[in-house]
Amino acid sequence: MSRPLDSVARKQARLLQFRTAPADLGEVIAYRPDAPVMDLAMELSREYKRNVGTGLDVQPPYRALECVLRAAAGTWARWQWNDGCYELLCAAPISAEDRRDVFRYWAEAVVPGPDGQRIGEQLAELLARAEPRSAILPPPPSAGKRSRAWWPGELARWRLAEELATLEWPRNNGAPVRFALCTDGRLAAIGHELPAEPDRKGTVRHLLPRITIGTAASGHSRRHALTVNATTTLLATSWKGVATVLLANPDQPLVVAAATDGPPWKRRLNVPAVAASRRLAALPRLSANVPPFPEHLADDALADTAPGPVWAVAPASVRTPGLGRGHGMEFFRRIEEAIDTRCEKYSHRSPVFIEVPGIKVPPTESGSRVSGPIPLERIPAALDAAGVSTLLVPVLWSTDEVRARVKAAIAAQWGPGEDWKAADGVAEPAAGGRIEVVFLHDKAGALGHGPRTSAERERDLAQMLAPHTREDTLVAAICETDWDPERWYPTIEAREKAEAEDGKWPSKQALARLAVTSQYIKQAPPPVPTHTREGKPYNEKYRAKKVASRQSGLDSSTANVLREILSGVGATDHRLGAAFGKLPLENWWHIGIHVRRHAQRRTPGKRRTTEPAPITATLTAMRPTGGKDSPWQIWAYSPQAGRWQPHSPATTALHAADLAWDVSGYRAAADETPQARAAADIVEQALIAARTQLPAPAPAVLYVDGDAAEYIWAGLTDEALGQDPPPGMPRPASWLPGHSLPRAQRPLATVRVIGDLERIGRPTGAHMRTSDGTWRATNTTNSLFQLATDDGTRTYPDFLLINVPRTWAAGPAGRFGKDETRFDSGSQSKNGYAHTATRFTVIAQRPNADCDLIGAVAAVLTNQGITSDVRQRTTTPLHLARRMDSTHPYYRRTTESTEDAPDTAEDRNTAQEQACNQAHPDEEALEAPSDIADRR
Repeated sequence: MSRPLDSVARKQARLLQFRTAPADLGEVIAYRPDAPVMDLAMELSREYKRNVGTGLDVQPPYRALECVLRAAAGTWARWQWNDGCYELLCAAPISAEDRRDVFRYWAEAVVPGPDGQRIGEQLAELLARAEPRSAILPPPPSAGKRSRAWWPGELARWRLAEELATLEWPRNNGAPVRFALCTDGRLAAIGHELPAEPDRKGTVRHLLPRITIGTAASGHSRRHALTVNATTTLLATSWKGVATVLLANPDQPLVVAAATDGPPWKRRLNVPAVAASRRLAALPRLSANVPPFPEHLADDALADTAPGPVWAVAPASVRTPGLGRGHGMEFFRRIEEAIDTRCEKYSHRSPVFIEVPGIKVPPTESGSRVSGPIPLERIPAALDAAGVSTLLVPVLWSTDEVRARVKAAIAAQWGPGEDWKAADGVAEPAAGGRIEVVFLHDKAGALGHGPRTSAERERDLAQMLAPHTREDTLVAAICETDWDPERWYPTIEAREKAEAEDGKWPSKQALARLAVTSQYIKQAPPPVPTHTREGKPYNEKYRAKKVASRQSGLDSSTANVLREILSGVGATDHRLGAAFGKLPLENWWHIGIHVRRHAQRRTPGKRRTTEPAPITATLTAMRPTGGKDSPWQIWAYSPQAGRWQPHSPATTALHAADLAWDVSGYRAAADETPQARAAADIVEQALIAARTQLPAPAPAVLYVDGDAAEYIWAGLTDEALGQDPPPGMPRPASWLPGHSLPRAQRPLATVRVIGDLERIGRPTGAHMRTSDGTWRATNTTNSLFQLATDDGTRTYPDFLLINVPRTWAAGPAGRFGKDETRFDSGSQSKNGYAHTATRFTVIAQRPNADCDLIGAVAAVLTNQGITSDVRQRTTTPLHLARRMDSTHPYYRRTTESTEDAPDTAEDRNTAQEQACNQAHPDEEALEAPSDIADRR
């Protein structure tokens, strides 16, 4: 936290972000072995790759080396490639004996047998003979280079974690809490696990509080800073899916964070780390530093009632009813106070964010923020802006309850008239005749569960819709589904079979092939029971409350389906324009760019595939059609369609095709990946086409996700902000989106949007000046802030929109952790909510760009969505581009086999060949020693 500046009268943000200085790193010792070490390291890598390195379920060996190095040294250490040779960096001296034993045992664990023993002995001898020297602090990465491997930043995070590990955190009742430093740089409250109430089987689940130190996005200030965040991690009671294991001895300086590998159903500890650590733990001088790893991952090693000495982190997918997550706001305020009062190096060294004057971003409905569905009288104008003359909404129903619920929602929102009967098979007008609604009973089971393919469902759906469709009609269907994600299955095979035969996904793609957008509404859950499991009747007031809550949830979800139907066809009203308030509404295209790299499909135990992982790329463009009381129009682009289209046909074209875009035909240059090359080329083609294919030429502002896109465009990185491309850039398109266009045709600016709190820092409130001129700290804030210099005399085009979670804002029931921490609470059943934030960094691409106005517009478009009644986590154009991806029928799911798909593969291949017609096949590159050393 920084002290409020008396020279600035406006509100100032409080943030768990702290600036660093070179002196904070302390002494760093470098051990640089003689030249033969390079040949030994390359030979070790070749032997490892030849034996086990290409197995998909085995992790690289250098993660194991880092683990045992830090455990043996009791502090930060790193083995890296630097300036043409290898070196061992350490924050404290390591004896020659320790260096020899660590590298010998590790090498022998990586490559078992005589070859590993020979390499290990030679490598260990070179390390033992290396003389210590002071490490040379490398300069920060230059523009266009990646910064995540910069070791001073890693060591700065470690130093702050060391400071926090020495603190005692007082409690209202009980002994103070101590956080132990782990070899991965995190802090864990070992010995202070938080238990839940025993479940019906008597199992006690535990939460392990942890603190994470991250590197902040410095933005235009270009000053290195650290962030602090805290989480509550669920401890596992079985080894299935566990990826991280913590092991510790009493009074051990570091807790060892070891990785697991192998298939999810048969996890094993990382073999090099286990083999090396067992031998090191047997040495008397290292037995206090290195814990003895367990021989086997048996479930009885994870005690149900008393955690330790093995702590296994449960996978994120595990859900435990009755056990909440999150710390709440009070714990973060105590972290802030502890750093300010007991960590002198970091006290009052937070960056200065001051409130932006004259801009209101209320998170709830107000004069400038509109909530609820599109008003009935504004639906015609919204459909006109979307290019829809008549919208046909078929309601494909199976149960009477869903039919009645949808009918009531349509009557409330779209005003079909008093004489509306909603007869089956009869299209009846609504919304002044601009919408036609027809109820169709799904007698053929086109939406039902079962092994039917998408092509079979498409034939049935085409027959159902054919009597009601016309050339001038756009179709958006409401479909019933009975899928329940919480449904219990007796075996894993039964659940997998049910998921494979879920009718929602093939029917959604079948509708997309018919150019029909769709929204699915689930059947009502079972009624609220009248008696408990033990046969006792429920309290009437309690049951009435549950019944009302159930009905309210059903009504709300049904109303939201109608809102999503309109937004799905690109119809929105005046709410975006009204949200600008006193800000000028410029005639700009706001273009959101979404790129997602798919996970490489892997089969445990099989060799790694040489095919690069595919990507998904989508863009949406939106602009006002008139003044602040006019609707906006929305267009979209995807490489599957190959051109800009209105939002609805662009979405169905994407959903009808394979979501994955093959990048094997794109030739990467320098340190670029095929995914980065493909994404940059696709976006550049879209921006070039936008000048001729969008309805009206106008300046553009681009919005990209900085967390996901910095590997694509080097100009998005902190080191490159405000600079020109370096001479060695392979292509202009790899610097910033649209950079290859002529200067007069480039976008006004690109807004880098960051939502990851590890790069922002957790907000803790604000400082406000009172009427008598003094400052007081507020515990919550929803304001928009702008980054300023340390004296507050100048601001940067960097903005921070802080948000209070809606559950916390709704009332006292959602404010667990408001005045006490989880360590002080007697119950762990509630979730703790704290501030979130979104960071906007404006990167000008034309000299006439008003960066301050663009940053304020980004905040307005985040605060006001087109369907949601609550503030979004990102800007509306970027949100819509993401939604095109996330609503795809097979988003993060397995698609149907090619023999089951209709004959559209030829058309998709043609479009893909046109998109990369100038690309060449990837050349197979040899892995450099530096790549092997830095693969951490």
